[in-house]
Amino acid sequence: MSCIFETGKYNITNMIAIGKSADVRRIPFEAPILVAHQPEFMPWLGFISKAAMGDVYILLDSVDFRKRYFQHRNKIRIISDQGWIWLIIPLVRSTLHGDGKLISRVKIAKGSWKEEHLRAIKFSYSKAPYFSEIYPEIQELYQYNGDSLAEFNTLFIKYAFKKFNINIPAYRTSDIIARRIDISGQKTELILSMCQAVGAKTFVSGPYGKTYLEKEKFVERNMKLVFQRFEHPTYTQTHGEFIPCMSFIDLLFNHGPQSIDILGKSNWEE
Repeated sequence: MSCIFETGKYNITNMIAIGKSADVRRIPFEAPILVAHQPEFMPWLGFISKAAMGDVYILLDSVDFRKRYFQHRNKIRIISDQGWIWLIIPLVRSTLHGDGKLISRVKIAKGSWKEEHLRAIKFSYSKAPYFSEIYPEIQELYQYNGDSLAEFNTLFIKYAFKKFNINIPAYRTSDIIARRIDISGQKTELILSMCQAVGAKTFVSGPYGKTYLEKEKFVERNMKLVFQRFEHPTYTQTHGEFIPCMSFIDLLFNHGPQSIDILGKSNWEE
């Protein structure tokens, strides 16, 4: 699948210039198309597929951290009655309260969790067809020496984009704000401020956005609002019958470069 950017740029005063993706998975709406989500750890395939729908991905790390959610954990397949386990990143409790509870300010706790994760991944996927290719790359990501959860998650997200041939820029909102570009508000207003930051004409939301986004405000600003409709692919897994909604690394270990075609592309609805 081609992911080459067109040469044209959208140069807008006090906004980030965004190119138009030539990816065949991009949805056919006016550019720039913005896709956004909180930075998740080892995200699932729906997260990855949504990125390919647009021209730019914003990782929303300037909002509150959500406890016991995918921002610091995700699933991998194992041999067991349940068929999967959580890989969980331990966090510094004091950074989960007050002003520090923003995702961008959450810190990773010290300990042996990296070694434990890698042992679990190796145990789970050592017999997978593409273990020898993928495992060293995962090991390298775990060499991260910082303590920022958002930074660590971003490493995995950009790695996933590379493996699934998604060649669009990804920005964290905390970094955009540091450039004195306004990203503020709640729900609809927050999304609209992100759209303004990159000059977006179209915004791709997950299906949950239907419950809170105010479509009329997008219409007022002559912007398109669409919702991802993701159909999870079924593929051969190393352990038993297929279980959906694992981390993206599950597909990579089992199918390597064929993962791009297996993932396919997302549909959308207005």
